[in-house]
Amino acid sequence: MKGVLRSLAVAATGTGLVFGATHLSAPMNLVQGTSHGPVRTARAEPITQAQAICPGPEALGVADLKDSGVQISSVTAVAAPVSALPPGLAEGQRAGSLEIGGLPAAGTWAAPVAVRGQTMTGQLSTAQSALVAGSGAMAPGTVATQRSRVTTGNDRGLVTAACSPAAASSWLIAGGADPGRRERLVLTNPGPNPVTADLVVLGVNGPVPSPNGHGLVVGPHARTVVLLDAIAGSEPSPVVHVIAQGGEVAAVLNDTWLDGVVPRGGDDAVPAAAPAREQVIAGVAFEGRASLRIAVPGETEAVVESRVLTATGPKALPDNGVTRLAAHSTKDIDLGALPPDAYAVQIRADVPVVAAAMIDRRLPSGTSSDLAWSSASAPITKLAGMALPGPGDTGILGRLDLAATYDPASVLVTTVGVDGQVSAKEVAIGADSVSTLALDGATSVWVTPRTGVVRAAVLTWSSDAGGVLLSVTPLADLTLTTTSAPLRELRD
Repeated sequence: MKGVLRSLAVAATGTGLVFGATHLSAPMNLVQGTSHGPVRTARAEPITQAQAICPGPEALGVADLKDSGVQISSVTAVAAPVSALPPGLAEGQRAGSLEIGGLPAAGTWAAPVAVRGQTMTGQLSTAQSALVAGSGAMAPGTVATQRSRVTTGNDRGLVTAACSPAAASSWLIAGGADPGRRERLVLTNPGPNPVTADLVVLGVNGPVPSPNGHGLVVGPHARTVVLLDAIAGSEPSPVVHVIAQGGEVAAVLNDTWLDGVVPRGGDDAVPAAAPAREQVIAGVAFEGRASLRIAVPGETEAVVESRVLTATGPKALPDNGVTRLAAHSTKDIDLGALPPDAYAVQIRADVPVVAAAMIDRRLPSGTSSDLAWSSASAPITKLAGMALPGPGDTGILGRLDLAATYDPASVLVTTVGVDGQVSAKEVAIGADSVSTLALDGATSVWVTPRTGVVRAAVLTWSSDAGGVLLSVTPLADLTLTTTSAPLRELRD
């Protein structure tokens, strides 16, 4: 295939694929005896197995709630082209494979998996998650995206989530107490053993007490969907901490809103960056309504400074640029007074915090709208990528938003077109600034940092007579290598 150097063996299965971890390290040979040989130094080697978990249709399979109807989610998986990988990573790599399977293991796909070049696409219409697995040469740079688009009715909206590995701890930021607002928390266990999850919900007045959020059991190769209303139904500014015991789970928070009879849209919130004294949210491109949500997980009150980054540098918030937050509490800050533009939001505090931003697009009062959540993300150190809408998703456009903090930065942006053609472009971002790049005609996008500290997000949107549908997907740094343990030669 033009522009792609790695060979691809693709398998589509109707059963789940199970790996014990995100990657498997190189084999070790340990022999009992006396040490006489030299110590072999540790070295980084390309990963040979990678997996990403997609939540599946979020509205289906909610405990104690009859399924709301038909929901179809598409999953697109892709592996990075060689040119986007760090130098030397693909050398000596053998052919690999890319697979999409349903979870639980007995699950089947509603439609066959379609293969186009180095991209796979499938659909789910049942209450199950999906597991995307890359092996061999396909493992470094395997990514997947779940997407659903509804243009009419109560569920109108564009919902996108980057499929991610399971984790022991996840921070999810979305939702509210507005009438008709509903948050569904999807927990997926890719492992062979049951996992117990505890949910800690922080709110404006501190932790939200509820026995319903403790001891949730997620079965092996299965998922559990929980309505946040049953835990914190009246909380206007919820932030959810998912803590897994006995294993790991992939967590996604779906936020949908039906304002009376007016659909206000929805989006998936993926895990935000872990608590830190600095958080940066890329892809905050709004026209009108927008808000910033911050939470303090720790035991100490926080003094928080927030500002936006623009194409010409940093800019102060009109209100609440500096604010205090009590321990274990949350706060929403209105950003709607800022003029329409492409922004990133930078938050700095004297204690660790977590953060995300919500934007929406509305026509005149009484008409439908859509909302999107962008979570704070960690800097990209090696490579980040995303599978974009395919040829069947007509009318969906995309844009890459880049944010640099402190010093000027540069990245290599690699895109793959529908015909498999790989294109690369160097993009410079000013200090404490943002830069944007249209993704017209691309089926995947990859960001390789060159200099500076960079975060990124992808905006996708479509327009019709009802207005704009939009979603924001932060890009996460990918695990490309594993370090083999240093060994000493042993002799009897």
